[in-house]
Amino acid sequence: MAENSPGSSLYDHLGLRYDRMKRALGKTLPPLKRKKLDQMSRRIRVLTQEVSMFQQAMQGMRSTLQVDDLIKIAIRSVCKGMGFRRCGVFLVEPDGKHIRLAMGIKPNGKFEKGASRFSIRNRRGYNDQSDLIFGYKKYLLSNNVVDRYKEGLGDGTTIHNMALVPIYAGPGRPIGNLAVDNLNHYRHITKADIAFLSDYSTLLGLVIQSARNYKNAVSLSVTDPMTGLGNRRSFEEKLGQEIKRSQRYGKTFSLLIADIDFFKKVNDTYGHDVGDKVIKHIAQVLKSVVRDIDQVARIGGEEFAILLPEIPSKNLVEVIDRILNKVRQSKAPLPVEPTPMVTLSLGAATYKSGSVTPSKLFKLADESLYKAKLSGRNGCGPRLKVTVK
Repeated sequence: MAENSPGSSLYDHLGLRYDRMKRALGKTLPPLKRKKLDQMSRRIRVLTQEVSMFQQAMQGMRSTLQVDDLIKIAIRSVCKGMGFRRCGVFLVEPDGKHIRLAMGIKPNGKFEKGASRFSIRNRRGYNDQSDLIFGYKKYLLSNNVVDRYKEGLGDGTTIHNMALVPIYAGPGRPIGNLAVDNLNHYRHITKADIAFLSDYSTLLGLVIQSARNYKNAVSLSVTDPMTGLGNRRSFEEKLGQEIKRSQRYGKTFSLLIADIDFFKKVNDTYGHDVGDKVIKHIAQVLKSVVRDIDQVARIGGEEFAILLPEIPSKNLVEVIDRILNKVRQSKAPLPVEPTPMVTLSLGAATYKSGSVTPSKLFKLADESLYKAKLSGRNGCGPRLKVTVK
C-alpha cells in the first residue's frame, strides 16, 4: 500500500502537527521537558512507519507480493522511521548452518541480496549473527564499529555504529536477524532504538512467515506430493494457457499421456511401497528426458501428462522414441534380479489451429493411449491432430 493510504496519512498528519508544535514550544521549554518532547516526537515518527509498514505488508500479501518485495517495504520503513542510512535482513538458510543477506541496502543506496553469507553454529562467541540466532545474546549494539572490528570491513566504507536484533516468527529459534548501521554519519544508538527495532523485527518475522506459508500452500495446491511434479489441476491450467498462446501466435504444440504398463501387477506382486517407488522413478525419467520448457505432470495413479510447446506432429515421433527408449533402458526399483523391464504406453494429440478446450485434447490423447494398449502396450498410439476451421 502506498504511504498516502488513509491510515498512514492520518499518522503522518499527526506527526507533522506534533513536529510543528515541538518547534513552536522547543525554544521556550526547559531542557528536560524539551528532551521528553523530542522523545515523544521520535516515537510518533517510528509508530507512523510501523503502521505504514503493516498496512503496506498486508496489502502486499493480498496482492501476492513476493517475500523480497515485502522485505523491501520493511527496510524502507526502518530507515525512514529511525533515521538509519542502511538496513539489512539476514535469513537462516534451510540447512540451518548458514545465514544470508536476503535483502539490504548498498553504500550507493540501491538494494542488494545475497552479498553476505555467514556460518552459524550453536557455540557461544562463534560470531555475532550466530550468537543471536542461538540465543547467546538478545541483541547487538555497537557505537564504535571501528574498534569492534579492528580488521576493518575491507571495502573502504566507514561505518560508525550498528545494531542487530533477532527476527522471530513465533516460538522457537529466530528465522534471521535485522541489521542497521550508518555510513559516514554518526547517530548514537540507544537501548530505546533496540526496543523500536525489536518491534519492527517482530512484525517483519510475522510478515515473512505469512508469505512463506502462502507460497507453500500455493505450491501444495499445484504439486503432486509423491513425485514433486505438477498435478492435474496445474497441468490443465498450463495447457489452457498454451492453447491461447498457440492460437494467438499461430503456433502448434503436442500433448502426450503416459501410462505405466501392467502397474497393477507391480502392486500385487511387490506391494504398494514398491509401486510408489516405480512411480517416482518414472517421474524422474520423464523429467530428465524432456526440455526445460516442456511440462510434465502426474495426473492420477500411474498416469502422466507431458506438454510439448511448438512440437508439431512430424517432430513428435523423435520425442516419443526418446521417451520410450529412456524408460526401457532405465533400471526400475524392483526388489528382484534380474530386474524386469518397466515400460510405458503413450497417447498423443497435436494442436494445429482453431478453437479447442483442454478436455478435448485430453480426450484425443486418451483415445490414442487406448489404441496403444490394444496394440500390445510399450509403444504409442496414433498421433491425432486437432484442426478446427
